[in-house]
Amino acid sequence: MKTNIITEGSLQLVTFRVDNEEYGLNIMKVQEIIRVVEAVKVPKAPGYVEGVVNLRGKIVPIIDLRKRMGKVVTPYTDSSRIIVVDAGGRLAGLSVDLVIDVIILSDDRIEPCPSINDNERSDYLLGVARWNERLITVLKLENLLKIN
Repeated sequence: MKTNIITEGSLQLVTFRVDNEEYGLNIMKVQEIIRVVEAVKVPKAPGYVEGVVNLRGKIVPIIDLRKRMGKVVTPYTDSSRIIVVDAGGRLAGLSVDLVIDVIILSDDRIEPCPSINDNERSDYLLGVARWNERLITVLKLENLLKIN
């Protein structure tokens, strides 16, 4: 039986797919993963905010990561999920195409992102991790949730 042991200097990531690209978030920020539910629209919210949902008595904004990352918007599928995250006491839901798995990797496996011209996008990218044959873009949750 294989055991995954988290050691100091390692990071556990929830990995997921958005538009055929794989991303990861620190699992310590993830509260739960739920099926996509219809959100109530909020007037004057940024375009990438789908609306809000009531999650066990808490109002949680839902952010469409396809829109937030400037990708082509497609309808949700049976595989789509909402990753409910806690960023400094603020709950938010991130809609993703598919949740893949949870991995553990050492901090030194995350390399800085190559320089890109889109400063807003690079602001929420922590780095890129190589995991087996996969490349996983690791996100900075707090920066991803900043409303511009």
